[in-house]
Amino acid sequence: MDDPTDPRLPTEPAVSYPGPFEQHDVVVSGHAVPFLTATPRDGGAVRLHLDRRFALDLTVAEAERVVPFMAHCLAVALGHTCHPCPEVPEPPPLRAAAPVHSLR
Repeated sequence: MDDPTDPRLPTEPAVSYPGPFEQHDVVVSGHAVPFLTATPRDGGAVRLHLDRRFALDLTVAEAERVVPFMAHCLAVALGHTCHPCPEVPEPPPLRAAAPVHSLR
């Protein structure tokens, strides 16, 4: 074992574990939104994390307007017609688009 009083050892640890972290799944109309998580912030704000790569700080009121739109966008990107909602509880998958023809 290394001697803890050895002057060659770093005096402060090189690894740190900041925290605590609280991350929550985002649910719209009773269905989880894929790739979207949220972290509550002080002062009535929320930080949304998209795919663990992008973050957006919003007030709770702003999130109430933006998150359903993001849920629909993600659902369409994943091949559905919309995110499940009271009007469409089980959205059908999108049909393949017609092939694009050349303008020649």
